[in-house]
Order: sequence, then structure tokens, then C-alpha cells
Amino acid sequence: MKNIILLGLVLGAMSITGSLRAVETKPTMETVAVTEKTAKFSIENMTCKMCNITVRKAMEKVDGVIKATVDYDTKTATVIYNPSKAKVEDIAKASTNVGYKATAI
Repeated sequence: MKNIILLGLVLGAMSITGSLRAVETKPTMETVAVTEKTAKFSIENMTCKMCNITVRKAMEKVDGVIKATVDYDTKTATVIYNPSKAKVEDIAKASTNVGYKATAI
């Protein structure tokens, strides 16, 4: 009688363990693709090589901007950004707000 009860307990434990394993092996992670875009801007009012630092810092403060590069000689900025977080208009506005009007080109 004890053997039958013990066998029932073992089989019951095996079926519970087996069902727990099935739950543990279910995939729970999702893959999210992040795309990057590049935008180029014409920058006005830059009069010295320090101006490009001000423009770069303002643009990089916009949520979603990954990197901004400003060229004083050509009076342009190139910005790499996540389009799901940042808009071209917001990036241009950030530069304009610190005194350097930016226009997407």
C-alpha cells in the first residue's frame, strides 16, 4: 500500500515539475528595432568657432538626438537622431532658441 501511495506522489510530482518547465521555457522577450535618420541643417548667425559648440549642445539636448556635428566653415549641422523620439522641427528649434536659426536642407 505504501508503495502505491509513494508511486502516486512521485508521478504527481513529475507531472507538476513537467508543467512548470513548460511555463519557464516560454519566450518572454520581444525584439524592438531602432532606426536612425540623419538630417542636415543650414545654421545662421555663427560668427566664431565657439558658436558651433553652442549649437551642437542645444541640438544634442533634444530627446532622441544621438549625435550632432556642426561645421563652422560651411555653417551646417549634421544630426543623427531617432525619428520615433525626435522631429527635425524640434532639432531646428533648439538651435534657433539659442540664437542660431537652423533650417533643414
